[in-house]
Amino acid sequence: MVIVQVIVNWMIVVMAAFLALFTLLLLILHFTGAAEGKRIKKMREQLLSLISGEVEASRIRNKIYEMVRPGGEVGSIAEIPGIRSLRGLQVISETADELRGEPWNVLSREVGGEWFGKYLRKQLDGRNMDSIILVVKLIGTLRLTQYTSEAVAQVYCYRSATQMQHIGMLSLCLLGAGKELVAVCRDETIASLLSFRTLEELFRTYTGDREKLCCVLIDTAADLYIRRTCIKAIGEYSYSSLAEMVMPYLESWQFNARIDAIRTLGQLKYEPALDAIRSFAKDERWEARVVSATALGSFGAKDNFDALLALLCDKEWWVRYRAAEALVKYPDHVELIKRVEATGDRFANEMMRFALDKDALMRGEVA
Repeated sequence: MVIVQVIVNWMIVVMAAFLALFTLLLLILHFTGAAEGKRIKKMREQLLSLISGEVEASRIRNKIYEMVRPGGEVGSIAEIPGIRSLRGLQVISETADELRGEPWNVLSREVGGEWFGKYLRKQLDGRNMDSIILVVKLIGTLRLTQYTSEAVAQVYCYRSATQMQHIGMLSLCLLGAGKELVAVCRDETIASLLSFRTLEELFRTYTGDREKLCCVLIDTAADLYIRRTCIKAIGEYSYSSLAEMVMPYLESWQFNARIDAIRTLGQLKYEPALDAIRSFAKDERWEARVVSATALGSFGAKDNFDALLALLCDKEWWVRYRAAEALVKYPDHVELIKRVEATGDRFANEMMRFALDKDALMRGEVA
């Protein structure tokens, strides 16, 4: 019995040893498989990145978000593979437009830092316009004021490239670089290639003192489109102190500049311009009459009733429409309808009733 017990004990020891050995082997296989899986996953990501630009861009974007997120796995921009590339610049630019608050601040610090800054300067010194445009855009989007002079230099270097002029001025507006922006706008060697609408959009992004900018450029900008942009901004932002500077444009050789001046002075309700605006109500061009109708309405429908009534009887639909909109502000609608009916103009009467019905609907009343 003793011998049997000894044999059983040894068998138990042997089985326990085998069990421990197999357990150890299983653990080794598990960790080896996990490591191998990560390696294979990384190889697959690299392969997909080579095949698909979208996959690579998505990878870089995810890494950027990890970097700007508190407690993220990425500590700095230098830890993101492939970030110093044209695709990296594109992803940074797109991501910068999406971020707000502290994440935006983190990205700005990282992109403007020494490590990535070397890459930015290398691109600015190169000849790849796509890269340069992206860098100039980033300078403005991330408020990298240390690169302001480089942004200006690119505008001058590529003065005949519309896209560079657009992005360069956008960057200067975002930086609030008034001095540099004024210098560019005053330079007659830089022919403005931008549309009036584009310039309007750019001025809206200006982060500096817009009123001061308009004051400086309204008379000194080399391009009339820029001056017109200033005139329009003065009205939209109610810069009443600059109204007198708009007055000369009522006699501008350029018709659209006159239109802008009429509209702005009406928005500002600048009394010295009232007589001139009334005279434009009789202009041979309907565009002048239509903007005059709106401007006269700003000064008051009652005080300008006769002029507005004449415009309500105009042959042009848009002139009648704007005149009717202005006359809606007349204090006594009953008297208004009587005086309109007295003209005997069926179209004027229809337009006035339409405007009154629209106004009542907008105010939630029954017409």
